[in-house]
Parts: sequence; structure tokens; C-alpha cells
Amino acid sequence: MESKSMEWLYALERDLHPHCLMSSLLKTEQQLPDIDGRLASGIAMFRPYFAERLGTSHKQAGTLLMQLVIASDKVHGFLTAMSKQRKEKGMSEKIRNHYRKTLVLLESLLEDCGRIDHEILSRIPLTAYSIPGIRMALRKRLVALQHWIRAAEIEPELYTLLVDGLHMLVSRNGINRSDVAYALAVMDALDEVATLGTSAVEDLLYQLDFNIPAFFHHWTKRCNHLLSNEPNLHRQMEILIGIEDRFNGLTPKEKMKCLADDLSICTQLKEFLKEKKRHVSQRIKIRRMEFRDGKLAESGGRLLLNLSVAQFGLLIRLFIEKGLLVKEDIGATFAHFAAYFRTPKTPAISSESLQKKSTDVEFSSAKKMKGLLIGMVNWLNEHYSTSNHNDS
Repeated sequence: MESKSMEWLYALERDLHPHCLMSSLLKTEQQLPDIDGRLASGIAMFRPYFAERLGTSHKQAGTLLMQLVIASDKVHGFLTAMSKQRKEKGMSEKIRNHYRKTLVLLESLLEDCGRIDHEILSRIPLTAYSIPGIRMALRKRLVALQHWIRAAEIEPELYTLLVDGLHMLVSRNGINRSDVAYALAVMDALDEVATLGTSAVEDLLYQLDFNIPAFFHHWTKRCNHLLSNEPNLHRQMEILIGIEDRFNGLTPKEKMKCLADDLSICTQLKEFLKEKKRHVSQRIKIRRMEFRDGKLAESGGRLLLNLSVAQFGLLIRLFIEKGLLVKEDIGATFAHFAAYFRTPKTPAISSESLQKKSTDVEFSSAKKMKGLLIGMVNWLNEHYSTSNHNDS
């Protein structure tokens, strides 16, 4: 089934080669009707075969349509070569007319397959035969649009990236029906806007997923500019949240993207804003810690203890173990002491480090603390004569 369903297409490329066709026509005028008959028979077989392949594999079905495009482009190449000979009458003109007829039939077959599955056809490149007319119509629309948006009050940078992006789409190699539909959707949407302004165009292009790099850079540049003009970090966070809210309020207008294989502009910008917010949050946290530590140190808010951090941690642990401090929330206890006390070498103590050093005790720290405690007992004995009394 496969060989019969596709053999006519390969035979068509061979039979329509100018040299082969000219040679055959010199022998018999019946050659063109025979080719027409095989073409009609091949087209009749191709439609059900395409539907069958579509049910089995979308990839195989796409390959079949690509083969039609390749065959059409070869016939178009034959027509172009014949046209350069500048022979308007006789056999050459008859052949050229036959090429045109064949191209129209192949184009019609592609459209018929598109009615079976539009999505597959939309991703297949346009034929060389159809591209000139389509590009001419798109460029004519684009020229008219340029006059319209040039008169509008939009930023020059936005105007340039919009026009350049559409030019790129219309002129790209391998342009397909999806590209054409997207370009028309953008131009139609712009035509429908009553009053064009920078914000209106930005919103519209975001909704239409105009995901070219220049549009992404337009937004990142604007965002960075707003942040650089605002020294207050909390206000910077408000700016980022405001931009995010603006995007969240925009509903997508099309399922298509300008660059089908790239991330959507929505995904790109949300990731950018997420990273910016994370960065600002980190800076706020660092500033807060810096302010708190500096304020406490400068104002004497933290009491100075003539102990090392390790000795201080051990002292707190002794208080806890001997019942002077409750064991309900040890982490909070150490956090409190870290927030309100400092040592000669450590103006800002980490509560985690203080708690860890209270259990990971080195011998030198324990010996030093023992000496301090004995000194305290001796002081009590000296000043309050406690050594002459038995413990009760």
C-alpha cells in the first residue's frame, strides 16, 4: 500500500523534469494526458493513505505532507528554469502551463489534508509556489500597519522591535501556515485597538505571546530602570509585585507563539520577576541584619560579657541543667541570649553557634568555667562568711 500510495509522487518528479518531458513530447502528444491521469490517480490514493497514517503516527503523517511540499518545490524549480528561457510560444509554453496546473493540484491536495488535521499542516513549510503571493500580502498589510502605529504615541524602541519582529516572521526561511496565522493575528489585533499607546501595545504583545528576545529585553530593561531609580528596597519589592499583578491581569488571546520552539513570554518574564524578587528579598534580609547588629553594637544594646562564646554557651547550659532556666524551648533561650549579649571578640553572636558550643565543650573551656565558678564561691565565702555554715 505504501509503495503504491507514494510511487506516483516520485514518478511525477521524474516525468516532469524538463529534459525528460520535452523528449517525450517530441515523440508523442499523449504524454501530458498520461501524466495528468497518473497525477489524478495518485491524488485519489494519497488522501485515504494520509488519513490512515495519521491514525498511526502524527510524525509519519507530517513526513507525508513534507514529501508533497518537496515535490511541489521541485516542480516549481522546473517552472522557474523554463521561464528563464523566455520562450513564450510553442512547446515550452505548453510545458509551463502544465507545471502551473500541477502546482495548483498539489497545493489543493495539501489544503485537503489540512482539513483532516490542520495542526500538522500548520507546522509544515509553505511551498515555494505559494510563498511569493503570501509574503506579498503580508508585507502589504505590514506597510499599512507601520503608517498606523508610527503616528501613535508609543516608544520608538517598542515600535522598532514590533516592526522588526513581524518583518523577521514574514521573511523567515521555512515559513509555515502557523507563522502566517500568527502574523495576521498580531496585525488584526493592532488594527482593532482604538487608541494605540505604549502600555496598550505592551499588553497586547504579552497577550499574543510575542516571545522574541527583543520584547523580553524591553521588559527587563524597563524593570531594571524602575528599580535603579528607587533606592528603597521595600519600594522595589512593591514595583516588582505591581508588574507581576499587571501580567496576571492579562488573559492570553491566542494559543500560538511568535517563536514556536521558544519559551512563552509569560514564562520568561515570570521567571525573571521571581529571580528579581528573590534577590531583593535577600538584600532586605541582609540590610535588616546589618541594621540590627550595628544598632545593638553602637548603642550598647548588647551587654558585654568577658567570656568567650564557648564559655558563655557552657554557662547557659549550666543554668539549664541545674534548673535555673526551663528546658521548654532551649532554642528560644539561646536565641534570646545571642540577641542581647556580646563577647569581646564577637559583637553579634549566632544563636545556633552558641547552642552548639554549649554541648560541644572543649576541656579548656570547661576548666576555665570551673575556675570562674570556684572564684565566685570564694567571693561569697569572703564577703558573706558562707564557708562557716553547713549547706541546708
